[in-house]
Formats: sequence, structure tokens, C-alpha cells
Amino acid sequence: MARPPPRRHVAEPPKWMRALDTFTPAKSAGLAAVLVAANPKNLVLAIGGAVSISTSTASAGGKTVAAVLMVLIGSLCTLLPLGVYLLGGHKSAKVLGDWKAWMSVHNTAIMTVVLVVLGAKYVGDAISALTA
Repeated sequence: MARPPPRRHVAEPPKWMRALDTFTPAKSAGLAAVLVAANPKNLVLAIGGAVSISTSTASAGGKTVAAVLMVLIGSLCTLLPLGVYLLGGHKSAKVLGDWKAWMSVHNTAIMTVVLVVLGAKYVGDAISALTA
């Protein structure tokens, strides 16, 4: 007889994170602005991307395309759920809830991958700068 699949433990989010579910759109926009301004990680990533683009040997058009792509890719975590919400109708709450549950289960793996990719990029940039 086959065993049932193991249950995945979903950690209960902290109280402040559960409170986010009750925010109005205006309150959410205000919080987003504060978090963008107050989070040094965002500032470091934005400056790193801007420096990489500005010091590249690409033409002005190429640098413009790179800057637009950087902003679009950096905004995907906001634009994708917003698009699902606006275009998904009544099914959007279930889809977004499923995404939230999946990210809660896999939070450690997601952060590990993001940090490894960023670390590899910065180490690679440093090595290439030292060998140039």
C-alpha cells in the first residue's frame, strides 16, 4: 500500500505580516514607498545595476534598453501579482493565495537562490575587474 505524501509544514507568518492582508490599496502603496526607501538592499541593487549600465560600452540606446529592462525586471514582483489581480477576476484571490502559500513553504530556498545568484554576479564582477 502506498504511503500518503508527507505534509509540508507552513510556518505561521508573524502578526505584522498577517496584518498586511487587511491593508487598503492606499495603505499598501504608502507602505511600498516606505519599504523601497528604507531597505538598503534595494538601494544597493539599484546602484549596482545603474553603475553596471552606465559603465558599459553599449551605445546610448543600448543603455536605455538595459535601464528599462532593469526597472521592468525589478518590478515583476509587484507587476505580476497586480496583473493577476486586475485581470483574474474572481479567480485571482485563489491564485494569489496559492502563490503566497507556496512562497511561505519555500521561503528559505527562494532567498538562498536569490542570494547565491547575486553573490556570484558580484564575485564575478570583482574577479573580472581584478584581471582586467
